[in-house]
Amino acid sequence: MINFRRQLLLLIHLLIPAAILAQADTDTGKAGELLRTDKADTATIYRMLRVGEAFLDKPESREEDMNMGFRMADAMESRSRKINYLRGLGLSKLLRAKAFRESGQAEKGRTSSEQALQLLSQAGTEKEKAQAIIELGGTYSNDAKDLPRKIALYQQGADIFLKNGEELPAAQLKEFIGDLLQVNGSYSDAEQVLQEALSIYKKKGYERLQGLYSILGEAYHGSNNFVQSLRYNLLAVETAEKMNEQGPLMTTIYNRVGLNYYSVHYYDQAFDYFDKALAHARYLRDTGTARTLLLNMSDALRHRGEYSRSLDTLFAAGKLGPIVLSNEIVQAKISYLKNYMALNAWQKAAPHYEYLKKIPEDDHQDKGIVQAVRLAIAGYLQSAGLFSKAEKYIRDYQRDMKEVPGGLVRQSEGEYLAFRADSAIGNLPSAIIHYQRFKQLSDSVTGTNQSKQLDVLRLQFETERKDKDIELLTQKSKLQEISLQKGRVFRNVIMGGIAMLLLILALLYNRYRLKKRNAFRLEKQREAINAQNELLKKLVDEKEWLLKEIHHRVKNNLQIIISLLNTQSRYLDNADALAAIKNSQHRMYAMSLIHQRLYHTDNLGAIDMHWYIRELTGFMQESFDTGSKITFCINSEAIQVDVVQAVPLGLILNEAVSNAIKYAFPGDRHGVVEITFKKNGAQYYLLSIADDGIGLRDSFIPEESCSLGMSLMKGLAEQLEGSFHLNSTANGVAIQVLFSAKTTHQTT
Repeated sequence: MINFRRQLLLLIHLLIPAAILAQADTDTGKAGELLRTDKADTATIYRMLRVGEAFLDKPESREEDMNMGFRMADAMESRSRKINYLRGLGLSKLLRAKAFRESGQAEKGRTSSEQALQLLSQAGTEKEKAQAIIELGGTYSNDAKDLPRKIALYQQGADIFLKNGEELPAAQLKEFIGDLLQVNGSYSDAEQVLQEALSIYKKKGYERLQGLYSILGEAYHGSNNFVQSLRYNLLAVETAEKMNEQGPLMTTIYNRVGLNYYSVHYYDQAFDYFDKALAHARYLRDTGTARTLLLNMSDALRHRGEYSRSLDTLFAAGKLGPIVLSNEIVQAKISYLKNYMALNAWQKAAPHYEYLKKIPEDDHQDKGIVQAVRLAIAGYLQSAGLFSKAEKYIRDYQRDMKEVPGGLVRQSEGEYLAFRADSAIGNLPSAIIHYQRFKQLSDSVTGTNQSKQLDVLRLQFETERKDKDIELLTQKSKLQEISLQKGRVFRNVIMGGIAMLLLILALLYNRYRLKKRNAFRLEKQREAINAQNELLKKLVDEKEWLLKEIHHRVKNNLQIIISLLNTQSRYLDNADALAAIKNSQHRMYAMSLIHQRLYHTDNLGAIDMHWYIRELTGFMQESFDTGSKITFCINSEAIQVDVVQAVPLGLILNEAVSNAIKYAFPGDRHGVVEITFKKNGAQYYLLSIADDGIGLRDSFIPEESCSLGMSLMKGLAEQLEGSFHLNSTANGVAIQVLFSAKTTHQTT
C-alpha cells in the first residue's frame, strides 16, 4: 500500500520575523529604486528586509524573484557593515538563507544560517534568534544522518517560542517535528511530541486540528496501535468535515483512514474511504494522487477476492498517465502479479514476475520496497511449485527483517511463506515455529479485543454521524410540517385567488382586445408618420442638394466676376482704378473661398476657421508676392463658425491683411503679421490681426477715417454685432474684432 502525506507549510509562518509581518511592496521598479539609494540607516535596512521577504513569499516565485531576494540581502549586508549594525547584518544573513531555501538550495544556505544565528544571538531579539535556528534546521535533510540534528534545532526553536509565551507557533513547530519523527519510524517519540502539540492547541482553543489528528493517527498506525490510530484518523475526518476542509489535506485524511482499515483487514471500509479520497482528488484535479488511490483501491479489491475488478482499477490507473514513482510501479506490478496468480493466468503474470525479479538486484532501491518484492516473488514461485527457487527470496527477506521489519501484515505474510517453504522440504519443527508466529501476528492484527474496540470506535463515529443526520432530518421534518400548515392556508388562499384570477383574466382579455384595437390604430398612424418622414427626408435631401448647388453657382459666379475684373484691368491705365479692381477681386475671393468650402463638405452651415484663415492668408501671400519679406504667424483654434458670420469675418481679414502687406512694411522692411482667432470666454470669439510695421501716421484718427477699407471693416464688425478696435503705435498696428458666437446649423 502507498501512503502519501501533506507537505506542512507551517514553517513559512514561523520563518517570517515580526519586523516583516506587514504586507510589503513587490513592485520591481520601486525595489530597484531602493537598491540604488545611498542611505545607510536602520529604517532603510528594514525596508529592504520587508521587500526581499515579499519577493521570496510570492505564491509563484520565479527566478527573478529569488535574485531580488539575494540582491536585497547583499544590499542589507553592505549598509549594515557601513554603520556597524550587527542586528541588520544578522537579518541580512537570515534573508540570504531563506533565498537559498526558496530557490531549492537549502543546504547552500547553512553557512548563512549559522552566521545569522551567531549575530542575532548577540544583537537580535529572542524571536529572531529562533528564526535563525529554524532556518538552520531547514538546511538539513530528512535522512537518518541529518534528522537528529534537524529535530534538535526545531525543538530548540520551539523551546524559545514557549519561553517567550508564543505557544501557537511552538505547537505548530512541534507538530512538524512529530511528522518528521513518524515519517522516519520514531513512532513513540512522534506520539509524545504530537501529544504535547495537541495539549497546547486545546489550551489555546485552536480548532483546526485535522492535520495534527491525521499525523497522530499515522504515528499510532506505524507502532501497530490500530485502535488509537483509527480513533485519531476518525477524529481527523470529523474535524476536517466540520471545518469544511477543501484542500489536499482532505484527500490525505480519507486515504489514511482507508489504510487504517486495510491494515486490520476491514477491506470494505478501506475501499469506501479510498473512494472518498479519490473523489476529492478528482475534485482538486490531482492526477498523481488519483492514480495512487486507484492502486490502493485495487489492493483492497484483490483482498476482497474481486480480482477482475482489481485489474480494471489498475488499468484505470494506467490511463491517467505513465507511473513514474518507483514505489507505485512496484505496487502496480505486485498487484498485477497476484491478481493473475489468483485467476490462474500464469502467462500474463510472467512478465510482471520478470520485472519484479530485477528489483532485489538494484542496490539503489528502497529496502522496504525490496522486502515487499521478495515476498511477492516467493509467493509466485511457491504457487508455481518452485519451492527451491522461492527459498532464496525467503531467506533474504528474513535476513533483512530486523533492519526493515515492515508492518504486521507484511510480517504475517513472511511467516506464512516461510511456513510453506519449510513444510515443502519436510522441515516440520521450523514450519511449526513459523506457523505459530504467523498465527500470533494474524491475531495481533485481528485479535478479538482489538476488533471489538475497532468496531466500537467505528460504530461510535458512525453513530455520531447518524445522530447528526437524524437531528438534521428532524429539523427537516419540522420544516416540512410548517410547510404543510402553510400549504393548507395557501390552498384556501389559492382557491379564492383562482376566482379572482379568472375575473382578472376576463378583464385582461377585454383590455387585450382594446389594446389590440389601439395597437392597430397606432400602427396605421405609424405607417402614415413613416411615409411623411420619408417624404421629409426626400425634401431635406433635395434641400441639401439645392444648397450645395447654390454654393457652387455662387462660387462660380464670383469666380466669373473675378475673371471679368481681371480682364477689365488689362484695359485700364489708371493706378487707382487698378488698385480698386484688385481689392474687389480679393474681397470676392474671400467670399468665394467660403462657398467653395461649403460645396465640398457635408456641413453646409458652418466654416472651419482654422482652415479658412490659412487658405485666405496663403492666397494673399501669393497675390501680393510677398516672398520672404513678410512672415505670417497664424494661431487659430479649430472652431466652426456659422456661414453668416464667416463671410464678414473673411472680408475683415482680407482688408486687414491687405493693408498690412501694402502699408506696414515700406521699401525692403521685413516684418511679421500675426493672425489669431480663438474663443474669448464661453460665448465670444476674438479675431486679431497685428503687425510689427511702421504703424499709422500720427494724424490718423480711425473714427474719422472715410477710407473704404476702414469703413468696410467697421461696417462688417457692426454686421457681426461685435466691437471693432484699432490700435496703432510705432511698433505696428493691431486690429481686434470681438463678437458673440452664433449657434452653427450643421447639415449632413
